[in-house]
Order: sequence, then C-alpha cells, then structure tokens
Amino acid sequence: MPFDEFTIEQLAGDLLPKPTLDQRIATGFLRCGETTNEAGIIEDEYAEIYAKDRADTVGAVWLGMTVGCATCHDHKFDPILQKDFYALGAFFRNGTQKIMDGNLADTPPIIFVPRQKDRAVWEQKTARLKAIAAAMEQARGDAKSDFEKWLADRTPEPKAQPIERADDAFAAAKPAAGETLKDSPKAEAEHAFSVSIHFLAPEKSQKYVVVSQQNSKDRGRGWAVDADNGQIAFRLVGDNGQGIEVRAAEARSLIPGTWNELVGTYDGSRNQTGMMLYLNGEPVVLAGLGARTGRLNGSIETDEDIVLSKSLKAPAISEFHLYRRVLSQAEARLLAVWPDTSATLAYPTAQLTANARGDLLDWFLARNYAPYQKLAAEQHRLNLDVRDLQGRGSASLAMQERTDQMPFADTLYRGAYDQKRERVEAHPPSILPPMAASLPRNRLGFAKWLFSDDQPLTARVAVNRMWQEIFGVGITKTVDDFGSQGEPPSHAQLLDWLAIDFHESGWDMKRFYRQVLNSATYRQMALATPEKIAKDPENRLLSRGARYRMDAEMVRDYALAVSGLLAPQVGGPSVRPYQPDGLWESVAMEGSDTRFYKADSGPGLYRRSVYTLWKRAAPPASMEVFNGPTRESCVVRRERTDTPLQALATMNDVQFVEAARYLAETAMENAIGFDARLDLIASRVLARPLAANERAIARKAYDDFEHYYSAHPDDARKFLDDGDRKPDPSLAPSEHAALSMVASQFLNLDEVLNK
Repeated sequence: MPFDEFTIEQLAGDLLPKPTLDQRIATGFLRCGETTNEAGIIEDEYAEIYAKDRADTVGAVWLGMTVGCATCHDHKFDPILQKDFYALGAFFRNGTQKIMDGNLADTPPIIFVPRQKDRAVWEQKTARLKAIAAAMEQARGDAKSDFEKWLADRTPEPKAQPIERADDAFAAAKPAAGETLKDSPKAEAEHAFSVSIHFLAPEKSQKYVVVSQQNSKDRGRGWAVDADNGQIAFRLVGDNGQGIEVRAAEARSLIPGTWNELVGTYDGSRNQTGMMLYLNGEPVVLAGLGARTGRLNGSIETDEDIVLSKSLKAPAISEFHLYRRVLSQAEARLLAVWPDTSATLAYPTAQLTANARGDLLDWFLARNYAPYQKLAAEQHRLNLDVRDLQGRGSASLAMQERTDQMPFADTLYRGAYDQKRERVEAHPPSILPPMAASLPRNRLGFAKWLFSDDQPLTARVAVNRMWQEIFGVGITKTVDDFGSQGEPPSHAQLLDWLAIDFHESGWDMKRFYRQVLNSATYRQMALATPEKIAKDPENRLLSRGARYRMDAEMVRDYALAVSGLLAPQVGGPSVRPYQPDGLWESVAMEGSDTRFYKADSGPGLYRRSVYTLWKRAAPPASMEVFNGPTRESCVVRRERTDTPLQALATMNDVQFVEAARYLAETAMENAIGFDARLDLIASRVLARPLAANERAIARKAYDDFEHYYSAHPDDARKFLDDGDRKPDPSLAPSEHAALSMVASQFLNLDEVLNK
C-alpha cells in the first residue's frame, strides 16, 4: 500500500466514501492515546489533553514540527502561531468519543471485527439483518388494510399479556420501588430466562441496581440488572462471587428522567456469549466484544426473592416480567411499548384516538400479521448467529466524526482549559501552503492535504524517518524537529532528492527501501579506521556501514528466531511472555483487571514482541531495559543506551536463557562433535564461520562449563529446567548445560546485539 493511502486511512479511513472494515479499523491509530474515568476530573481539561496528544503526534510523524510548543503561546523559535496549534488540533477533536472512558476496554466509538474466516458470513448476516429491518418497516405500511379489518373485528382485551407462549411467566404490574416480590421464581444456570423491566431513569447520574435476585451472604450469588452513570449491565453470579456479564459499551446509554424498557436474556449455556441486552426494543452495543470468553461456574439459584431498586423513586417502575426462554428483538420491541399498548387494548375500537390506533399497530404486527411474524422469526435467528460470531471475534477502537457541527477549537490563554479566547476553524499551520478549496475541512481533507504537490514536509519527514530505521540516525538527526532548533541535515541535497523521488514514485515505500538497501552506501562494511573515527566519529558522513544496537523488540525476537523458538503465527490476540513477578501488582489498583500477571504457556511465550500485551504503567521489563518506550505518548526517535543492566537481562532473563538452551539442544540433536555443533550455532547466530582464535575461546569456555556441571549435576538440572519448554532427557545434562552457556555467550556478543 502506498504511503499516502496508508496515511489517509490511518487519519480518516472512516470518512472515505463507503469505507471498508479495514479502513475503519485503521483509524484506531488516533485512539492510541491515554484516556481516563477518574472521578473528579474536569472534562474540558481532558478534552484539551486528548486533542493536544493527537496534534503533537501528527505534527511529529507527518510534519516533523514541534507544534506542541505553541500550546501556551506562539512558538518561540519556529513560525507556528498559537492559534495554528489549536486549528490543527481541531481536526481531531470533532469525534463522538466521550471524555470519560467508563473504564471500558472497548470505549466507543468501536467496530466489531469478525475473524477472517467469518468475515464473509458476518457481512452476509449483517446485510440480511439490515434488509429485514427495512422489510419490517415496509410491512408496517403493507399491513394497513389488514390492520383496519382487524380493528373493525376486535374486542377489548383488558387482561392481555405482551408475550405469547408465556404461560409460566412471572409478572408484576405497577410494583413499588424497593419492593420485594414474594414467591419469586428461581433462575438457574442451566436454563434460559429473560427479564424485562420498565422504569424511570433517575434525574441524576448514579450507580444503582435496577432489579436483582441475589444472596448477599453468598457473595452475591444470583443475577442482577444495574446501571452506573447511565451504563446498563446484566450480571450472573455463581461460585466465589465470580460470574459473567454483558455491559453497554456506551456510558450514559440511559437518558436521565426518561422511561426505559430494559430486557436482558440468557440462553442457559453458561457462556458470556449467551447473554444479550435490549434497550427500548433495540440491541445494545456491548462492551468487551473482543473479550467475551467468560464462563459461569456453579449455580445462580438462590432462595432470595426478586428485589426492585430502592434507588428509584415511586412511581418509577411500571412493569416487571421474567420469562423462561430467550426473548427475540421483536418481543423486546413490543415490551418497550407495552405500557401504552396494554392500556389501549382495553378500549373499544370506536373510542380509539389516532395515537391509540398507532399503539395497537405493533401489537397487531407481532400477534396477527404473518409476513411480519416471519421476518421477526428470521431476525431472531440471525441475531443469535451474529452473537455467536461476536463471541469469536474482537473489537477495535475507531474514529467517528460528528455530523452536527464543523471542526473548531478555542484558543486557550496560556494553555489553560478555562481561559478560552478566539475560536478557530480547522486548518493546517499558516506557514505551510493552505488547503485547497475543494478539500473538506475535516480529517479527510487534512490527510489529503498532507500529500498535495506543494506540501514540502511530508515526503522529507517520511524518507528521513525511514533512513533512520536503516542507518540508525536520520539525515536530519532530529527526525521529529525540522525547525530551527533541530539539527540541519548532514546531506541536504540527498534529502531533497530522496523526498522528490519518493513522491514521484507514487509514495512507494518498498521501492524506497529496496533502493537504499541496494546502494553502495548501505553495503559498506562497518569497520572503522582511526582516521575515519577522527574525522567522522558519529559516521554522519557515512564513511562506513551503519552500526548500532538493535531496538528492544528486535533483540528479543532475534534470540528467539536463531534459537528456533520464534512462533511463526501472524495476527491474533496479545500474548503474555515471561516477566518478573510482582511488576503489575506494584502499580495496579485493587480492582484492576490487569493487577495480576500470569504468563502464557506454549506458543504464547515465543511470539514476536509486537504481540506482547502492554501495560503502560508497567511496560515489559526486558524491553524497558533496552530503551523500549512506555507508549504513553508518540515517540519517533528512541534513545539508545548501553548499560550493564542490558547484559544482565540477556544473560539471565528466562527468555534469553531458554533461547540459548534450545539453540544448544538443536545443535546437539543435529550435529555430531563439538566443532560441528559450534559451527551450527555460529552459522545461525553470526551468519559466518568462526576464526581459529574464536573457536579456541569457545572450546575453552565449553570445557570449563562442562567440568563444572559434571561436578554439580543439580546445578545443571536446575539450569536446564528454567523455562516452559523442557529439555530433551536423552541429552547428557552436563554437556547440554555447557553448550547452552556457550550459546548464551554468542547471543551476548556486540556483533549479535548490534546491527
């Protein structure tokens, strides 16, 4: 994919005409910033923090400008006005994302991502659901004559029930808030059931239980429907206070002071994917779509009666029902209008107003109109199928543009969130060429502007960063600062030529890398002479080949790759490799879902580092040692240090010890004799044969280690048992341990850790 298309999809894929799923997923790039749900924060302040993070990131990655220096005043060194900074940030603050994240793993806006092999089925079923929804709406119009005939023939039904096939349903009409419903039916984990309640949401946001049947003396065993800041949830609790739940992805899904019909369903499967929520007749977008793997253990049955919320003031509840099966969406929709419909059914047709006749249409369609009933039955089946697909898929954070306003921002006096001054519309920094009049003033227009012919920075910044990746340092060393405080390019004409060539090639990144990697400059040897070091100590003149320590992820992945342990799987969920005990516990809150770290077993320990689960408050220790960033903010140029702690990690961390041990095991199983085994290790790790003096050093080290482990077999066994992968029992422990130590020495050579 060309760099311009990649960028446009990353910044504005959702705004493209008929965006694909992949294009919408791409906008998750702009959702990588930190968010909060901390009580007591000021939302206006955090709105500015979120916008600044995105403006700083885009400024560094595509413009090579320190735009954040203009947060409080005009830039002191570069021609960037303060209002330019806020105008740039305006592009990225016109979305539907809420400031408070609700402590949700999947903070809206989100999109569901089915597994690759499920995509065709997902698209087919969701498309059919949309078609059914349109057909059901069409059926409302088509049923007019049948409805009129039914009205003429009907008799009043003062005792009608909203749901058919509900002879065993439990109902409570006009119950009081806080009321205990005596002789309540008992829900069971192995049997399907649904609950519905029609209630008035409180005027003030608060946390409260809407309805429950729980035993407080048995760690809450039972079930409950609750709301927290308008975010609704349906929970089942089994043994040890553990259970499963579905929770709305959208905080404030309940509008304060409004009547709502909430329906929760459970299919008796003990799986989280067997639960569903409907609000006012519509399916609720659920949080945690990518982590719905929970399972209910034990029973939810309790002798306690059902209790209606004490937090709701009378008359705040009009209906409650419990059904012994899974309700459909059409039934949930009927329940949503049931308070009005039930009253209307009691009146003769001649006394019905126009509004009352409309109330009865839903009843007629659900109970008496066969075409609608057929569509509703198909809709129910498809909803169950889609729910199963969701249980196998994942969710991705995404961007979604507001449609009720154009992007804007308020300039802040001294950067203070409560000191708003001039309002500015979204536009790029005024020192750069303006956006064409034909471009929309939103993220899509900005992304296209980045690649306009007269925009001078994007190509230069991009090729400079790719050059840094290849040579360890950019032609302009300060890859995130092309301003007056940045370092001038060492080869200005080369930078210009590369940028123009990159642009004219159609932003072809593969072509750029191929071109540079095949150049004589890159293919030089890294050997340095005293004369070269004296004249060019940092190799800024490119008098020799590049030599620099690999990044943290590459150090680990290289050790796994040469040992043969690296898992080849591409894609999939994050994994938890080895990590020292107690790191997450030391920084996590008591209720955090990432308080305790449990390492994976099997292939999860050996996947590429890009798949490692990352906790920003406690990054992977072995990567942090090698200057891996914390990912709290965008970093386009990493620090590079050489410390004794790094050697301590590569010589003692279980990941590296296990890699050395498995490499030695492979050599012993595939080669006979020490020299042949040493050659195999050298060819894998160094990609070259050993010199005679190197071979002698390795031989002496091996003999010393073998002598020690022969005399201390317990130490050999302890060393070989370190890690998840157990050693080959057919190999002599002392020889295996000795050769593992030699392999470890190879993995710690500067030649191996440096590119």
